[in-house]
Amino acid sequence: MDLDELVARIRRFAESRRSEQQAFINELVAIHPTLNVRWGPGWRFRRARILESNEIPQTIDDVIWPKNVPAKLGRANTEGFRVLYLADRRDTSLREIGVTREWVAIAQFEIRPEHAVFICPIGELFQIVRTGTGFLLGAASDEVSSMVNVCPIHEARSLVITDAFLYDLMTGHNHYEVSAYISAAIFKKLNHVSAIAYTSRRQLGAINVAVRVDTFWQDWGLGSVTRAYAEHLVLGFYRLEKVTSVVGIFKSGRFQWNEDSSDEEAVHLLAPLYFPDNA
Repeated sequence: MDLDELVARIRRFAESRRSEQQAFINELVAIHPTLNVRWGPGWRFRRARILESNEIPQTIDDVIWPKNVPAKLGRANTEGFRVLYLADRRDTSLREIGVTREWVAIAQFEIRPEHAVFICPIGELFQIVRTGTGFLLGAASDEVSSMVNVCPIHEARSLVITDAFLYDLMTGHNHYEVSAYISAAIFKKLNHVSAIAYTSRRQLGAINVAVRVDTFWQDWGLGSVTRAYAEHLVLGFYRLEKVTSVVGIFKSGRFQWNEDSSDEEAVHLLAPLYFPDNA
């Protein structure tokens, strides 16, 4: 998009009608290249859920997305479109659900061997330009930086400003009608992208990933499930006590738990990863 037009429309975005905002988002996503990266086997992400004091998850359905209920509007999903929200670290998953002192279940998911997924990291371009390193790309950030540097300056600025603008809409507030619309536009544009990555609003420096569930089990497996009493210390750091783990999963998805609890925070990894037979 022409740089001057882009700047002018961003400046009046907040005062625009919702339909105009959505039309502008559609234009930006359609016009500009959308950075997406291929992640292979071994990447791990977590999902936490607060439990009742005597509750013990019994099956895989107790640690994934809610079933038999319509998907509610979320940061990265429109109403009726289901995604599974995952966090980069255990503490991030606990912070995201507001744990203070509660019993929790923490499930760890991993990309399956010989599989890969394409993830769109919102804000990666502008982060690389500002700091030299992206939120997710690490050493590969140099390649993206080189790509931007060979563009004509007005095109590079338009590309980076667009990414920064979408990032701010995605993470800078809790207006889910806008942030969810961005995700929907990206999923519609790029059928091969199965996840949107963005920085956490609740956990400084952390990353969340919203993975569409209709293809989830094609590439992901369950790597561990832990039940514990979690205590928030300070600043997003947690301590776990009375830890028990799933040590086996039947084909039906039913869990087998170890009998003894421990205050050690070790995670029992399932081998192989669990995924439904029909995936």
